Amino acid sequence: MMKISVTAQQIPSLLDEASAGVSVLSLDCFDTLLWRNVQAPSDVFAELGLEGGAIDPRVLAERQARKGQALLTGRNEVSIEAIHARLVPGGDPAAIAASVQAEIDAEARHCFGFAPVVALIRAAKARGLTVVVVSDTYFSAAQLRMLIERAAGAEVAAAIDRVFTSSDHGMSKPEGLFAPVIAALGVAPGAVLHLGDNIHADQEAPAALGIATAHFVQFDARTETRLRHEALAAVMLDPATRQTVPALQPHRPLLSLRVGQEPDFVLGHDVIGPLLHGFAQWVRDEAEALARSQERPVRTLFLMRDGYLPMEMFETLGADMPVADISISRLAAGKAGLVDEAAVRAMIERDAGKHRFDVLAGLLLLEPQEARALVGPKGDVADLERAACTSEVAAKIVRRSARNAERLIAHVRRAGVQDGDLLMIVDLGYHGSVQDRIAPVLKGRMNVETAGRYMLLRENRVSGLDKKGWFDKRHHGRETLAALGSSIAVIEQICTQPKGSVVDYHPNGKPIHEKPGEKGAQSATRDRIQAGAIAYGRAATAAGRTAASDDGECRRRMAAAVLARLMYLPSAEEVAVIGDFTHDANMGSSSHMRMLDGSRATRGLRRRGLHYVQSTARMFLPGELQDQGLALNLALFGIVRSGLDVRESDFQAGGTPVPVILANAREDCLVEIDAYPTHDGYCRLTVPARGDLTVAVLLGGLYEAVQIEDVSFQPIDPIGAEPGPSDRPDIDAPHVREGLEPIAGDLFRCTPNAALLIPPLPAAGEGDYKLCVAFRPVVRRDAASEARQAA
Repeated sequence: MMKISVTAQQIPSLLDEASAGVSVLSLDCFDTLLWRNVQAPSDVFAELGLEGGAIDPRVLAERQARKGQALLTGRNEVSIEAIHARLVPGGDPAAIAASVQAEIDAEARHCFGFAPVVALIRAAKARGLTVVVVSDTYFSAAQLRMLIERAAGAEVAAAIDRVFTSSDHGMSKPEGLFAPVIAALGVAPGAVLHLGDNIHADQEAPAALGIATAHFVQFDARTETRLRHEALAAVMLDPATRQTVPALQPHRPLLSLRVGQEPDFVLGHDVIGPLLHGFAQWVRDEAEALARSQERPVRTLFLMRDGYLPMEMFETLGADMPVADISISRLAAGKAGLVDEAAVRAMIERDAGKHRFDVLAGLLLLEPQEARALVGPKGDVADLERAACTSEVAAKIVRRSARNAERLIAHVRRAGVQDGDLLMIVDLGYHGSVQDRIAPVLKGRMNVETAGRYMLLRENRVSGLDKKGWFDKRHHGRETLAALGSSIAVIEQICTQPKGSVVDYHPNGKPIHEKPGEKGAQSATRDRIQAGAIAYGRAATAAGRTAASDDGECRRRMAAAVLARLMYLPSAEEVAVIGDFTHDANMGSSSHMRMLDGSRATRGLRRRGLHYVQSTARMFLPGELQDQGLALNLALFGIVRSGLDVRESDFQAGGTPVPVILANAREDCLVEIDAYPTHDGYCRLTVPARGDLTVAVLLGGLYEAVQIEDVSFQPIDPIGAEPGPSDRPDIDAPHVREGLEPIAGDLFRCTPNAALLIPPLPAAGEGDYKLCVAFRPVVRRDAASEARQAA
């Protein structure tokens, strides 16, 4: 007797494994023949239209109906009518029937035939086998057959000879449903091969009767977890999810069919693929809509470098629409876009104080010695900003920008753009700054109109340009958009070309790239991620019939959840894949930053506690926190998604009083200051810092051994300041460890009088500071004394 497990790829050829005596193919229905376009079966109930959400009432009604049936008969199989009799107040037969029909309609909207099982049915009929469906369900056989026809098509329904349901027979598969199935078919158990996804109902129960079985494993454990976390992310992004809208997941069947287990390929196929394939479809639809509305052709150009993988994904659609690429960085666009003195002033106002002196000089098209001559040997960034706003200097910048614009225009013409064209620029986003800077240039020199279509658009400054995002303010509030874009550098690095940023153009428009600063290993990893994404795109385009609910809005909702899950709940395997990636800012600084530094995150948590997640600016903080457990990233997700105004004091609880001496030249005092738990058993105490105040933290009276993590002066945000990272840096505090004897590294043995002595705060510029001491108690003095007495 065959008793095996199969994956989705093995299902179409399953009959090749069966014995010659098999004459009946038996199939489970849900999650085998019929799949739902949602994460959990109960998601379908969200569309039943009950005020306040229908999932909980519908689940409770079924539970009550089953309990009532068990009291009467000892078995809990019920019909859908019995369930809805408890869901509809008053029990009016017409109202119950309408409620039942609403659920069947919702199922039909979200269900679809799983292609490998449909292929297996065709193979079975070609061999002359009888095909039956055996399902644990509250639907009757007639209702289930009707649902199969609506969801999978008339051909599939006609190929099914018999349908058996637990509600019709009053027993589930584990309770013996296969016995009346065999009796009704009039065959020996060994003549039946059953396929289903539930190992108890679809393998153990029929195998006990001698039926050959194949347990269908839909997903591996990691994929199962990822899909569950994507539904979690969907709920956090949009409160309507699982209230009036299901947690939609149209990518599930392709994830089940994926070939390849390497973590980088899986990241590309299962995560980046669904995200960018839906985006590519939206870009296609937008180009067609723009052409209709403007009544003229649209030239679609993908903006390199980050537009590389979106363009490759667009090609998998097989759309009859020519596209090309253009290589315009923010740096190149900015240098070409200073079309007049107003543009120079606008650039300086927009970026005031953001750049180093040398970077700002380059952006203003000034040689380093020119910039220095304008401000003098002691001049700073602010002085250079003021100098550039003067008419004489601004006029020089505008003349030089015009020469850059000529070269940029030559590059645009190389992409096939002609005077008077309507141009649609496609990019990941997120403010459309390149479009802002080149639109006046293209309009003025070529009479070219520009539209921008972005995966994520967070346009904070009103530009007046034609811009849309697949995710934008039409769909999400500013907090949600901020959450989706918080670690977007990860997506940028995955989507980019293996080239340096464009810094200029040759006179013929050929781009000049800076030398890539990334490692060869990063490029190879990215290639494998991109290969996985493209494999998904090709499979998605070739996929056959899907659920009626699989429309553009469904895919946008799914993609938002996929993106948010990666941004905030990455897996250990995903973090390992991108752990060595670096990122450049494309602004002429030639600096490449590591995207992940887990040790820094650990230090930050030990020194600041949970407040660290809100008070730091990191490129991929959730990735750095991944090995700390799910709780921290869920907290970070909730804080950012909801724009919560939580402060450091909100996280302080369970403090331990520590004696501290405060002294200046005139007086001193002994006070107790609470040290609050942070992370990994560390504590943190804070003391107001002054230029005349010496602080002694008396650790020896409390502890026999401690670890000293940090002693520093940290800025105090002014009252009313927005939560987030401070613009001022921490200042290491020189200190004396009196009575602390080194054991190893930062671990010290304390004498009874041991203390940390911290001199006054040095000159630190503007703003108030506090002294912060982070330490971990290793052995408490009272606990050590009790242990010695007990011994």
